[in-house]
Order: sequence, then structure tokens, then C-alpha cells
Amino acid sequence: MSEPKVAIVTLTTALLVAIPSESRLAAQIVSKLEAGQYTVTDGALPLSSIRFAPTFEWYRPYTKVTAHGSALLSDQQLQLADGIVSGTFTSPTVYGVRAEMLGNASRALDDRSLGTDQVDVQTRVHVLFHDLGGMWFGGGVARPWRVAVVSSADVADAGIWTKVGDVANRFGVATFTTTFTNFSFSKIAALHDTLSAALSCSTEAPVTNVVGMVASQQAISLATTTNDACDRQSRFSDLETSVRWEAGPIEFAGKIGHRFGDAYDVTPDSRRWSSASATMWVSDRVAFIAGGGRQPALPLRGLPARSFGMAGLELAYSPVSKGAVPVSLPHTILVRSFETRPAANGMEKLVIRVGGVESVEVMGDFSDWSPLTLTRRGRDLWELALPLAAGVHSFNVRVDGGPWAPPPGVPTMRDGFNGEVGLVVITREKGGH
Repeated sequence: MSEPKVAIVTLTTALLVAIPSESRLAAQIVSKLEAGQYTVTDGALPLSSIRFAPTFEWYRPYTKVTAHGSALLSDQQLQLADGIVSGTFTSPTVYGVRAEMLGNASRALDDRSLGTDQVDVQTRVHVLFHDLGGMWFGGGVARPWRVAVVSSADVADAGIWTKVGDVANRFGVATFTTTFTNFSFSKIAALHDTLSAALSCSTEAPVTNVVGMVASQQAISLATTTNDACDRQSRFSDLETSVRWEAGPIEFAGKIGHRFGDAYDVTPDSRRWSSASATMWVSDRVAFIAGGGRQPALPLRGLPARSFGMAGLELAYSPVSKGAVPVSLPHTILVRSFETRPAANGMEKLVIRVGGVESVEVMGDFSDWSPLTLTRRGRDLWELALPLAAGVHSFNVRVDGGPWAPPPGVPTMRDGFNGEVGLVVITREKGGH
């Protein structure tokens, strides 16, 4: 068995190994495996195969690391298709502003094309408008290998997002995001490839006259006698709008985009693209997923434009949360319910339901107002067992490192700092509130 196959089997097995539910590690790790039919065409013969895509996530309040890969089973051959490791680091939010750092390391392999590698790092400043939306701007660099790029690429982006609806109502919540990304990089232009490539490298501009084609050909000849290739400064920009809608067990994601740039940097099949996917959860561990569309070319990774379609099953060892906005999660309290329940050994269990988030914390007089992290027990279920004494306790909750606030449905009082805290009453017999 080849090394890529061994890596695929090892990663898939590791993702499906059971983790003890009481382990602290289980609160920090999410793993899932998607399997199904996948069809893609990039101008060559269409490729239709069974696709396996494991995902691994490790998260903390201000840190998230994700590893994702895919393998294709076609003609009895298992082939590693791509893999990416991503990290996101955020600062605490101060007056609605926070700093973000994002990093990615990726590899793509294809029997029909060359494999490519890329590392990119980016920083952002994100401004949040409470729980209604936000905007960001930033920039960074990307370093590709084994593609027609001879230097690092400069990347600058900006975006805005807004949320409509609420996860608690039957129509769910929809998040709209618009991003603008500009890429600037040096590219090897082969003079004999195209007329525009040759003219971009020529030291003399072509003469416009009645026989313009003859003049252009003379410019090509002049440039060819000087060099076989040259470094050309390339630039293009992507404008993309996406929507993610969640209502109960149904999730929908769609996007459309347009690429701006000259004819040499942007091929006609990458000017516009669109795609959509739908997910139907039958339990907190099993979901059906289907989708398809068009993807633009990725010059920095050497990948051509392609159309795709897929349908499959998503399986998770531990219950996973709903999808979230890729750029960042809105720091807001989306708690649906809060309650306490009696637990073993005289403990009390705090139970909070909130979906589409990565971390939930609580602090109160029982923790000397130090944050405690709850453990995920379902897609929207979080729990924490505490030795709470009988009586009235004051506390607050926060989601994804956002503002501290009392959960809905509990009595509140002023905390002496011009703020508000929630109140919970613990009775030794019932452990209720």
C-alpha cells in the first residue's frame, strides 16, 4: 500500500475512534466523515468516483484548528485528492473590535494534473455591530509551490456580513456575507502561449495600423528573439456573495461570484461561478448532504475551473454543531434555554442549549467569577457539573468569547458595576431553578 493510502486509512480510523465522553479532550475535538458520490469535470474527461472526506477540529475560545482532506475511490484505486490545515486566532473583543490571524497550509493532488502546495497567512481587523452583523478588512501573503508563480502573492480583502432571523423561531436564521479579495503576484508568461502573453512581455508596443495582426506578429517575433519567457505582474479580484440559512434540521448554503481582471489573468470560464448545497440532519450524528455548481480557477494553486456535483452521507463520532459563517462567528448570546439538573455525588449539572457556536462558558459566585468551559453533548447541547451549594447563585454566560450576559428565562439583578447577572436557586432536594 502506498504512503498516501496509508495516510488516508490512518486518518479515517483515527477520526472514528471513540473518545471517552467524560474526557476533557472530548470538549475540544469534533470529528466527522463524509462519504458519497462525487463527479467533477475540468475540461477533460469527467471524473465520477466515491469520495471520502474526513474533518477534524480542535477549538478553544480564541483558537480554532481545522484539518480537512478528501480521497477518491475510482477504478479500485484510492487516491489522495487534497488536504488543508487551517488555524484561526482571535483577540478578545474590545468595544466591538477584535484582531484576527488566519493561516492555511494546503496540498492538492490529481492524476490528471500536477500536485500543488500552498501556505498563506493573513491578518484582519473585525468590527462587530452587536449580533446584527459586522465588517472586516485585512491582508496577507500566500506562498505557492509547483505552479506558474515565481514569488509570493499579496492578498487583500474586505467584507461585510449581516444576520436575519433567529435560531429560536421556525423560519430559522439566515446569514448573508459579501467579500472582495484582490490577488497580486508575479507569473511566468511563456511568449509562445498566447498573443496577450507575448505582448505583455514585449519591450515594444504593437503598432496599430491596417495590418494590425502583422504588426502584432512582428512584436511577438521581436520578444521571442529576446527571451523564451518573462515575469509578468498579474492581478485579479474576486467579488463573492454567500448565504447560509438554518432552520431546524435543514441547512442551506449558496454563493455566487464574479472575477475582475484582464483576459490573460482571467479565463472566460472563471469570470462567473455559483454553487449550492443542502444538508438534512436525521440525528445529531447523521446527515444527508447534496450539492453542486461551478468553481473558478485557482491560479495560485494551479487548479483549473471545474463543475462538480455530489451527494452523500455525513457521519460524526461526537455530535457536531451547525455550520457557521466562515469569516468569524458573531459574538452574541444565542442561548435557547438554560436549566439545572441533579447529578451524581451531590453535584448540580448546568444544561444550556445554543446552536451554531464553538464554545460556551459560565462564571459566577460559585467559581469566584472565573470562566468555566462547558462540554458539548450534542449539536446544540452543552453541560457542566458543579458542586453547587443550596441557595441563590448569581452567574453569567458567554458564547465564543463574546459579551457576558444572563441567559434568557432566568431572573436578573444589577451587579453593582452597572451590569446585569442571572440568578439561579438551588434546592438540595430537587436541584432545580
